[in-house]
Amino acid sequence: MALRLPARSRELVVLTVAAYTECAFVDAQHEPLARSAGVDEPTLRLIRARDLDDPAIPLPNRALLRLTADVVQHPRVSDEVFGLARSFLSERELVEVLQVATYYYWSFARMATVLDVQVTRIYGNGEVLASRADGDGA
Repeated sequence: MALRLPARSRELVVLTVAAYTECAFVDAQHEPLARSAGVDEPTLRLIRARDLDDPAIPLPNRALLRLTADVVQHPRVSDEVFGLARSFLSERELVEVLQVATYYYWSFARMATVLDVQVTRIYGNGEVLASRADGDGA
């Protein structure tokens, strides 16, 4: 069964996990996917700065980002954050957000930060592209 959570929303969740776990590897891997899914540069910057309440981010997206950040930061999500997310997401989408957030938190972000995985990106023809960690500003 396919996920109902739109690709853009999934990428917002993944990038928020990357920001709050300080995982450059996950960020580098998902930036192109996020851009392809419609995430713009200002939103990328706000997520990386952890400025999730900026009014430039539409309220439904802020609710999604705050839910994700709370999941990563705390053992329980506040009633306020959960209630706001619930006003924009179906029950199934809420479960999918939790699945994506916890999967990337435990399976990728923490593993990559603990093991200090080098940031590289491989796309298309197999060419290895430099990353921010290499100082190219990509």
